[in-house]
Amino acid sequence: MTTIDTILLDRDGTLIEERHYLSDPAQVALIPGVAAPMRRLAALGCSFYLASNQSGIGRGFFTAEDYHRVHARLVELLLAEGIALGGAAHCPHSPQDECECRKPRTGLWRQLATNFSLSPEKTVMIGDKIADIRFGQAIGCAETVLVLTGHGPEAAGKLGLGLPERPLLLCAPGPDRPTWLARDLGCYLEHLVQKKEHVHAHRI
Repeated sequence: MTTIDTILLDRDGTLIEERHYLSDPAQVALIPGVAAPMRRLAALGCSFYLASNQSGIGRGFFTAEDYHRVHARLVELLLAEGIALGGAAHCPHSPQDECECRKPRTGLWRQLATNFSLSPEKTVMIGDKIADIRFGQAIGCAETVLVLTGHGPEAAGKLGLGLPERPLLLCAPGPDRPTWLARDLGCYLEHLVQKKEHVHAHRI
């Protein structure tokens, strides 16, 4: 079993609360419950990276400068919780641009993997859209996770996945099916903490 040490995150609706074409730094808010397991995973040797589609730039709804101001606020909120991102990449194009960096195409991964020497077999991709799951599968991630925040419930419905009673559900394999269906990001990260701490304890 390969140990996951790279956590690749979608941004809107996954790490932070969904806002329609977010352009105001004052509206950035972390999804509740993510900070504590992120800190614990960082202490266990994990790194966090963002890969997000930001078509609002290409559609003219906000500017690249707006994106960077929002990102700076996110970094500030994470640092206040004792968490540092390893890196981030975003696609600024609209769907009509037919670029190679809009998820589920793999340009964002190539950028991050090149800049930070990342390995897909040690990576989990977590997001709230089917495109995030397809993206993770296309790059060969060890696991993919669909969270039920943001657009997650709609994506789960399209995949024929009912809303689980448990916080975390291992999914049956199938086209575009995630490895896990999670109530939110924190639920999956807590699971990963427990798994990694179990492995660490057996190595001592």
